[in-house]
Amino acid sequence: MPMFDRRLAAFVTAALLAGCAAPGPAPVESRTRPPAVAARSAQPKPVAPVSAAPAAQAVAVEVESAPVRSSGLQVRPLDPAPTGPAPRGGPAGVKRPYADTAMAEPSSPPAEQAPAPAPAAPDAAPPSAADPAPKPAEPAAVSSSGFAWPARGRVVQGFSAPRSMGISIAGSPGDPVSAAADGRVIFSGPGPRGYGNLVIVKHDGETLSVYAHNRALSVKEGQSVKRGQKVAELGSSGTDAPKLHFEIRKSGKPVDPQKILPPR
Repeated sequence: MPMFDRRLAAFVTAALLAGCAAPGPAPVESRTRPPAVAARSAQPKPVAPVSAAPAAQAVAVEVESAPVRSSGLQVRPLDPAPTGPAPRGGPAGVKRPYADTAMAEPSSPPAEQAPAPAPAAPDAAPPSAADPAPKPAEPAAVSSSGFAWPARGRVVQGFSAPRSMGISIAGSPGDPVSAAADGRVIFSGPGPRGYGNLVIVKHDGETLSVYAHNRALSVKEGQSVKRGQKVAELGSSGTDAPKLHFEIRKSGKPVDPQKILPPR
């Protein structure tokens, strides 16, 4: 058995063992009249004529002439109130010269302005057909043994024991690496020389799957995984180009993965 295979075999064995574990009134003044004034006051009092005033302003005025003459004042009758026709005003609310014809013409109310027609509603755009829903991703093909391909790239190196104990699948750094079948992780970390970052999954029975040259690891030891679950990212650790080195071992012996994986 080549030294490379021996290293992995011993590594797998060790992994398996470790995995089990808000005014008042004015005053009144009294005066006495002089005798001359009192004698004259016995004579009948002339009454000043009272001009007739309009009914609306009729006021009777009585004037004592004696006291007035003694005082040297001249008494004039009240000016008669004007008897002409009352001024007439123009129609209220109309700003134009007064005229009889204007009084006869009823003021016409301003014409009501017809409401502007409402703008026509834009034609509703016909409902566009809904974009078709994206098709769900097709599940990975599974072989009769329950295994699926761990990466999508093409095989760049086939199985050739004892020189190559598995197959190499090309890819880009960071591509997902998936578990080929249900199982439990028994190792996740740096592997033996030539394998780089390594993940080993134990399946039913004595079958193991090996995933090497990973850029990053996504699972821990003792973790259960399902087929198609991401376990790592493809890389180039321990080798010269980005790729996945994949092996399947039964009872510790490497077998050709392409005979167990579904055909492409």
